[in-house]
Amino acid sequence: MMQQTQKTREFVTLPVKVNGIYDWLYNKKDIYDFFDSPFLLNLITLGFHKKLSESVAREVKPGAQVLQMGCTFGLQIEELAYQVGENGSLTIIDNNKKQLMRCRRKYDYLFDNIRLKQADAAGLKTDKKYDNVVCYNLLHELPPLSKVQVVSNALAALKPGGKAVFVDYHNPCKWHPLRSLMRMFNRLYQPFAEKIWERGIDTYAQNVDVTDYFWTKSVYGLGMYQKVTATRRDNKY
Repeated sequence: MMQQTQKTREFVTLPVKVNGIYDWLYNKKDIYDFFDSPFLLNLITLGFHKKLSESVAREVKPGAQVLQMGCTFGLQIEELAYQVGENGSLTIIDNNKKQLMRCRRKYDYLFDNIRLKQADAAGLKTDKKYDNVVCYNLLHELPPLSKVQVVSNALAALKPGGKAVFVDYHNPCKWHPLRSLMRMFNRLYQPFAEKIWERGIDTYAQNVDVTDYFWTKSVYGLGMYQKVTATRRDNKY
């Protein structure tokens, strides 16, 4: 279990808007299409994209009601949709309309269980509760206060017994052969990514009682990636 240093935290409500930083990736069709390749993603992640996608799917039971925050490259959505199955549903939110349109073209004729909605994960307000909330490689793109809002919203959207799954970068070990290259890329193109190196994902949870959740963490690729799960305790037991 991840260490809980504080039972509750004061929620920070200061809004944060970040525009333009990832336009080069998400709003340019040629670049998006280039990266939306399972082969390329597995190549540049040394095979861990597939392993992480499969690991997330294993956290979900067939027939589950799942919320995913953000569209993704490759086959991560497909892996999850197959796992949910025809008796479940996968709702995907993204604040980028172009991302949603691409996702709709990609999966509309393959899956009846996918629902797409334009919404900002950091400002999400929903009364619906889900069996699972998935946040796959989104947090590293966000400034700290938006990270707080996304993690908090993900936890708040869980049913009792439900599970939130966060996959993202992690602080690689100091002798990792790609550590310096990753740091250089972050400082050129991903200004908020290294914040995810500095503190645990659970520490971004605010406006919820973190002790209501059972936390686990796994690391992959000599610490390059992490999967953190938060299972909401079922108060009935």
